[in-house]
Amino acid sequence: MYFTKVRLSGLSAVDLPIIGALPSDPYILKSADGLGPTEVVVSITDTLNAGGVYQGRRPQGREIVLHISLNPDFKVGQTVSDLRTTLYGMLTPGPNESILVQIMNDRDVLMQTVGYVKKLEIVPFTSDPEVQLTIACPKQYFEAPTILYVNPGSQATPIIPNVGTAPTGFHIEFVITLGVRNFTFTDAQGNKMEVLYDFVLGDRLIFDTRPGKRDISLIRSGSTINLLYAFTPESIWHMLYAGDNAFTTSTQVFTWGDVYYMPEYWGI
Repeated sequence: MYFTKVRLSGLSAVDLPIIGALPSDPYILKSADGLGPTEVVVSITDTLNAGGVYQGRRPQGREIVLHISLNPDFKVGQTVSDLRTTLYGMLTPGPNESILVQIMNDRDVLMQTVGYVKKLEIVPFTSDPEVQLTIACPKQYFEAPTILYVNPGSQATPIIPNVGTAPTGFHIEFVITLGVRNFTFTDAQGNKMEVLYDFVLGDRLIFDTRPGKRDISLIRSGSTINLLYAFTPESIWHMLYAGDNAFTTSTQVFTWGDVYYMPEYWGI
């Protein structure tokens, strides 16, 4: 991923140029840790005679550490203290206490994450004053600045491309065009999202697999019906992985409603 600067948005915005930095820039990014993939904890259970059994994996939380050199413009009366004061606005950015860390290419935001400043260390009595900013992030991945709408194409064999590098949930709607009993949405590995329900013309079936928002609902004649109870025990919540994600449907008597997701990234 090609990017030119890191932007921190707290009480005010601070740009840290990487490409095209000028000697007059007030803040110079000397180094940055935590912008790549986070550590992944792999759970393996030991057995008596058969080695280990894989149980799953879980990415750890992200912690970003930025070393920033302070470069005041003394000609206009700017001081090192002034630059530090601006950075203190990252410690108390507002009522929600979070800041936004954005990876940018010129004016375009490529990806971003919310974080909380846990440490701001200063080195005041040196010829090259600098600060170290440590930011704890609740999410493991960076995410795109806006959701991405897609057209899966064929009703029988839809494909949903994920432009990100990390797995992500998605929102998908099926507008039923003919009465049908039950509905199954299957991935290329044979895993299913299956709903046992009698659908009628005009029903809008909605799956949302985004973690924290997972839901199955039906809109019929303007009323919303929760269908989580109709989700079969064998079903799973599909995720989108990097690249093209191929699916099949149990019936093609529908048209596409909104299909969208938030691209997520392991790192730069």
